[in-house]
Amino acid sequence: MNPIQVLQDGGKQLNVLGIPMVIRIHGRDTCGVVSAVESHDVTGGGPPPHIHHREDETFQILEGEYEWTVGEKTFIAQKGTTIFAPRGIAHSYRYLGKTPGRLMCVITPSGFEGFFEEIGALNPQQQQDIPHVIEIGTKYGLEFPLPPGA
Repeated sequence: MNPIQVLQDGGKQLNVLGIPMVIRIHGRDTCGVVSAVESHDVTGGGPPPHIHHREDETFQILEGEYEWTVGEKTFIAQKGTTIFAPRGIAHSYRYLGKTPGRLMCVITPSGFEGFFEEIGALNPQQQQDIPHVIEIGTKYGLEFPLPPGA
């Protein structure tokens, strides 16, 4: 494994479900140890509650204010906050700010960045086929639990 430096405008740019994302560090460059993905979020944007069964995620808020739910805990997180979402625990977030927000997600071990690449390779209409998106997620150990009472 070699040291990695990614400049501010570096990385692989993707559009995932309308969210601009950048894979800053790919797992293939770290022998599968870690990957890092930056998300550029719009007001109200963010993923629904989901569970990773293979990896832990550590988020760093770079810009803006987010509402987070990790397990049973819901809280507001602002620039500079770090959040750890362990595998096997449902989590979600929603961007609250008026100007674009940014967060960095460090994924350990790597591999889930492949989900972003697969979704990003679909055209916008294909990305709206939610059953297909869920099917792709299943390949990466991703689960979208049903809301209580559903």
